[in-house]
Amino acid sequence: MIKNKKSNIKALVLDIDGVLTDGTVAVEGPFGKRIFLRDLDALTLIREKGIQVAFLTGESESEALPVVKRCSSDLAVYNAKDKETGIKEIARQLNLDLSEICYVADARRDVPALQMVGLGLCPSDGDKLAKHAADQVLNASGGKGVVVEAVDLILGI
Repeated sequence: MIKNKKSNIKALVLDIDGVLTDGTVAVEGPFGKRIFLRDLDALTLIREKGIQVAFLTGESESEALPVVKRCSSDLAVYNAKDKETGIKEIARQLNLDLSEICYVADARRDVPALQMVGLGLCPSDGDKLAKHAADQVLNASGGKGVVVEAVDLILGI
């Protein structure tokens, strides 16, 4: 079932916290987030294969923009507490059908969006409802190669 779903993917949409990062945030000081460098390499690879990359986050632009910039992405939807509306907005901006999107997310609020897209993926340490809603639960945990694994799955590597 996954094999057929991944062949139609034209965009990879990532939640940030709990997917690209380990889901923790500094309570004091600047909102520092750590990114696994091999995940950045995977984003470069998937772009080279013609697949667009976008971000969907419940965080504010000021909190998430440094991550989006580091990942060299122009498209991000911020303050998206309602992920269903957010994923629809990304599909509209990219002029894609929801079936052409792979969404990688880890939280309960991501469940509707995970169910709407062509391929929904969840990190191994994601919320149990997100895992249940996803088409596949990845082996990697948030911030530790989730993007590498998702990209390898989509590209059949």
